[in-house]
Amino acid sequence: MISVIFCSRVKDNPASNLKQLLDSAAAYTTPQEREQVEFLIKYDDDDDQRPDDAFFEKYPFRIRRFVWSRGEGRHYLHHAQEYMFAQHDPRSRFCLMTADDFEFTRPNFVSEILSVPDEFCIIGHNRPPIEQFAGIYENEEAIRRWVVAFGELSPVVSVRLIEVCQNFGWQANVDSWLMGLSVVLFDLYGIIIWRHMEPYYRRHGGYGLGDTPTYNNMELTCQKGPFNKYWFELIRRQARNIYLNMEYGTDLHDRGPWPKRFWKKVRAQPLHRLPIRVANKIRRQISSIYTSNR
Repeated sequence: MISVIFCSRVKDNPASNLKQLLDSAAAYTTPQEREQVEFLIKYDDDDDQRPDDAFFEKYPFRIRRFVWSRGEGRHYLHHAQEYMFAQHDPRSRFCLMTADDFEFTRPNFVSEILSVPDEFCIIGHNRPPIEQFAGIYENEEAIRRWVVAFGELSPVVSVRLIEVCQNFGWQANVDSWLMGLSVVLFDLYGIIIWRHMEPYYRRHGGYGLGDTPTYNNMELTCQKGPFNKYWFELIRRQARNIYLNMEYGTDLHDRGPWPKRFWKKVRAQPLHRLPIRVANKIRRQISSIYTSNR
């Protein structure tokens, strides 16, 4: 499945056009694809112009809405995105991070995204020149270039990547975070996780909204930031988590040959407890056999 995640605000936002986005999704998906898409949308509780239930009921795919405080404004969006991600359908393999001023422009994009086998990937229609920024990505001049190197982007991100990173980058601009993460991944580990896909959307507004005050000084836009340079250390930690999961796998169960698994279990607790642990296991097994024969 694909979970489409975004925040929408109608009040005082002339660029908002949710009907156009949802109409285009209905127009360019097949009945089978509609079963593989869900929309998760957050509204502000002071937005008295948000659509009513009847507006959403006419669409042939699942739409889930959330309403709460506007919080700290636009730069607070990453909190909303992280909350909605936690509510996504557990079958989803990808998240499409978009906005209410986009529209889809061609068929088959859902099937094409779902055909990507990668566990860790970012999908976009413009593969940025990531390699150019190795070693210089923290320089101000380089930041201003790499932050917009992908062009207009409504990124698709694999669910596993977000699970490993645990968040969307401490800022409202998911695309800027993903670009920074990509540059650091290549700089540290020589890994590139971008996948190219022919354009299937376009945007009709919303430009320039990122130049707003931020409470953590980590907002990153084409105009400024991040003023809090700790952002780079946090991104490097996320990159390392991705690398380790790609290198050793994401399976949470014990891995490897049985001698290695056995040794890990032995060392899981202090050795002086080993006789008690063995005795307890034997007792549980005997108790299980006795119970099953009653």
